[in-house]
Amino acid sequence: MPGRPLTISLNANQSKKFVCLLPDDTTNCKAFILKEARNKFRIKGLSHVFVQGGAELHDEEAIRYDNSSFFVSKGEAYVGRTAAPSNTNQRGEIRIIADKSFIDDKAISQLKAVASLPGVHLACGMPDLHPGDRFPVGCVIVADGVYPALIGSDIGCGIGLYELSSLSRSAANPSKLAGLLRGLDEPWDGSASQWLSHYGLPSRPELETSLGSVGLGNHFAEICTVERIVDEGLAQKSRIKSSAMYLLVHTGSRGLGSSILANVTRAESNPYFSEQSSSFNSYLDEHDYAIKWAVSNRDLVARRIQHCLFAPGTTDSELDKLDKILDVTHNSVSRSVLLIGGEKKDVWIHRKGAAPADRGATPCPGSRGDFSWLLEPVGDGHENAHSLAHGAGRRHPRQVLHTIANKYTKSSLTTTTLGSEVVCTDSDLLVEEMPEAYKSIQCVVDDMTDKGICRGIAVLRPVVSYKVREGGQRNKK
Repeated sequence: MPGRPLTISLNANQSKKFVCLLPDDTTNCKAFILKEARNKFRIKGLSHVFVQGGAELHDEEAIRYDNSSFFVSKGEAYVGRTAAPSNTNQRGEIRIIADKSFIDDKAISQLKAVASLPGVHLACGMPDLHPGDRFPVGCVIVADGVYPALIGSDIGCGIGLYELSSLSRSAANPSKLAGLLRGLDEPWDGSASQWLSHYGLPSRPELETSLGSVGLGNHFAEICTVERIVDEGLAQKSRIKSSAMYLLVHTGSRGLGSSILANVTRAESNPYFSEQSSSFNSYLDEHDYAIKWAVSNRDLVARRIQHCLFAPGTTDSELDKLDKILDVTHNSVSRSVLLIGGEKKDVWIHRKGAAPADRGATPCPGSRGDFSWLLEPVGDGHENAHSLAHGAGRRHPRQVLHTIANKYTKSSLTTTTLGSEVVCTDSDLLVEEMPEAYKSIQCVVDDMTDKGICRGIAVLRPVVSYKVREGGQRNKK
């Protein structure tokens, strides 16, 4: 008889595995698996068999029809991925905070699918909700454990706000400032290990050439002025002055986050880690490293831009001082307490393109041709899972923009209706990130303020939006 195919992995080193056929007339499956494994791995001490998820297979226990992966050990505890809790007849609650903002039907379908995952209590879409490759962007997922794939590949992606203390509003000449931003796409010539040590991080050589770079996609650095102060008291608290110029830096952990996600999804496309899983802490360690690395990356981008913009006579000590106002992470998972079914419960909040609403003020950037807002979270956070929108949110898929690209001249794409300049030499990116690709930031902010989860502090006006400039060292004269 042909039998059933089984995948047998060594528990202590799960890269070692083989496939064998279990005869249909086998009466002791555990004994069969151990015999095959001892012969294949040449390890006589193998004595335990685990089903994927951590349950131990006992003598003469039948194998369920849906079990095909097993892990053999010499007595050590199971180190595979712990199975997600059963949720067959229950789906998490779905909330979408949007009235004025457009929400794509595909994004709603993706949000519903996420709400059906085992262990998920709540799937909350923000006004910037839009479809992702597999899971929606602009949402918050509340679960008992951790789903790394819901956080995505750019762990730590977020935004920093800095005051450009060496510049006054009178220096807000878009074309002149744009011309000064050079050399930012080339590897930084400083010491990566020394820079990272300020954040308590060891350096990883494979990441050094990416440190201090913006990256592609929707990442950017933007020089701004204050269009208007909405709340004088909150603006003063956030150190926002109408006479100053500011810098927004939106980028993440570059290739680090994607490598972390690739490692944890080799065996399963959407693994679940309970707090009891041996993979739980190892993933969070990598996750936390990526978060801190991304913060350090944003700070270095800001410092490099500051060096580009320095005025003659500026001292080295002034150049090296970053006037950082805040930093917010958009892709992460964190432990929190939330009302679930009327009771407070310890949960894990997954943010995929969402800003935390429990850590003070947060920027909400519009498209490169729109204003950005600085917002103050309000309320107890239970309705919105302690989160706010992270920006305007994509309105049209990237490929759609190419179908209308011939309607635009290059100059119309590099100079916005607000008079700001766009630095982007990647022709595809220039089209895919045009203002028309995004929702109205005013609608997004209105949806949140109407819901009573935030209030405005200030509105920022773009002067220069930096994406990528290929080649060329900054003129150091």
